[in-house]
Amino acid sequence: MLCAVTVACATNEPSPPASAAGPALVGTEWKLVEFRSSDDSIGAIRPGVDEVYTLRLEPGGNAVMTLFCNRGTGQWKSPDSTAKMGSLTIEPGIRTLAACPPSPLERLGDDFAHVRTFVIADGKLHLNLKMSSGDYVWEPAK
Repeated sequence: MLCAVTVACATNEPSPPASAAGPALVGTEWKLVEFRSSDDSIGAIRPGVDEVYTLRLEPGGNAVMTLFCNRGTGQWKSPDSTAKMGSLTIEPGIRTLAACPPSPLERLGDDFAHVRTFVIADGKLHLNLKMSSGDYVWEPAK
C-alpha cells in the first residue's frame, strides 16, 4: 500500500514551469563563455580571467553590453524572441572607447552587427554570425 501511495504522489506533482527549461531572449542577461571560430586554425577563444563580456536583451529592444573595460548599447530584434531558436539582429549603438588591454575578443563589439541567428541549447545562448564565420557562446549571467 505504501508503494501505491508513493506512486500516486509522484504522478500528481505539478509540472515545472515552462521557464525551467531555460529562458527565451526577452529580458535575459548573458555572460560570454567563448567564441567558436569556423576556422579550425583559430578554434575556440575564451575571455581572460579579468575580461567580462555581457549582453542584456531588454524588453522593448534595447541591448546593453559590457565589453571588457567598455560599455555599449544598441537595439535588438527577433520575430522568434520567445522561441529557443530563430533569427536575430543586433544593431550596435553608442560604445565607450577606453583603451582596454589587448584581447583576442575585442572584435565582439563590431561582431554584434553580424549576428544573424540564435539557438538556446543546454542553457546556453549561441549567437551565430553571418556566412558561418563563427559563434559566440553565452551562459546566463548570475
